[in-house]
Amino acid sequence: MRLSVDNIRSDPRFKLLDKLHYDQIVEFATEYIRKRTRSMAFYTILIIGFFLLQWSAFAYGIVVNNMNWVSLLKQFLYGLIISLTIVIPLHELIHAIGYFILGARKIRFGAVLRHFAFYAVADDFVTNRKGFIFLALSPFVVVSLLNLYGFIWVTGYASYTYVSVMFFHATMCAGDFALLSYFEFHRDKEVYTFDDVKNKTSYFYYKMKA
Repeated sequence: MRLSVDNIRSDPRFKLLDKLHYDQIVEFATEYIRKRTRSMAFYTILIIGFFLLQWSAFAYGIVVNNMNWVSLLKQFLYGLIISLTIVIPLHELIHAIGYFILGARKIRFGAVLRHFAFYAVADDFVTNRKGFIFLALSPFVVVSLLNLYGFIWVTGYASYTYVSVMFFHATMCAGDFALLSYFEFHRDKEVYTFDDVKNKTSYFYYKMKA
């Protein structure tokens, strides 16, 4: 049986671990980005790898394919623009689809504009560690694979836009990986999380061991 918010709040075996107001997401993410967890080590390797892939591809285009470096830099700029406009809503939509797959129906979208942070959450929907890993990684995996496909199969200058989008989107996934780092940091506990959309707050509880 799926746990509900009432189950958690009424059961003395569940203890509040943290609560996070949406306005605090940047400070929260920064704290757990700095933790020495495998999640953050993996994310750092990915960012470095995507960075090297992008600029190696640009260098290859200039040196081997005699491409114009100004035109290639334009693709780099296009990748940034696309990431900030089209990819952000796509990223949140994939989060929402992930919630739907897990069984959530009261899915909401929002933003903390002063931090340029966007989110998709499911009101009063309880998620455990396994479910949260699926939710957090889905946009990164889907968007990265789509752009890698585009980079491989699209010809000409346009292909370099895809590799740029792949890099910029990866940098935008820092918050998702920070939350994975949070769960890993508390891996000794059985952690559950849910959102109270009305009060713009995420709650993290853990279940005490018998």
